[in-house]
Amino acid sequence: MQIEPASPDIVVLGVGNTLLTDDGVGVMVVRELMAERDAAPADPSVIFHDGGTIGLALLPLIENRKALILVDAADFGGALGEVRLFEGDDMDALLRVKRSTPHEIAVSDLVLTAELIGTKPERRAMVAVQVGDITLGAEPQPQVFAAVPEAKVRVAELIERWGGQA
Repeated sequence: MQIEPASPDIVVLGVGNTLLTDDGVGVMVVRELMAERDAAPADPSVIFHDGGTIGLALLPLIENRKALILVDAADFGGALGEVRLFEGDDMDALLRVKRSTPHEIAVSDLVLTAELIGTKPERRAMVAVQVGDITLGAEPQPQVFAAVPEAKVRVAELIERWGGQA
């Protein structure tokens, strides 16, 4: 996996394990956004990246960026397939408290490490999809799969609000 050499202002990072049923929804969202982006002129101030379950190896990708948008599966107590936006300190708090999969620990460590070395993006948000099943399986549950379009809209709205183009 190669990290983009350009220096975009906004990084949209999809994380998750696509072999664990609902857990791969963040990766699915970003892959769809990447495919759409390939079909249209790209704004160089925004990059989309499939981070999978990489963890701290993604640090160079997020360091010193103006903004970071994480797209991930999460357990925040919502209805199955519910999409919720967590910004700034709310995102950081969710990453510290609700960790149900190993990659969530890695994402938390990624953001904390960036903070400790003074390179954490000032603007941070997580577009989270409430999951239910993170057992072995290649496809998300129908409710989680149905959340993909809404998650893509939430990402686009953030990019627009933060000064980039989706």
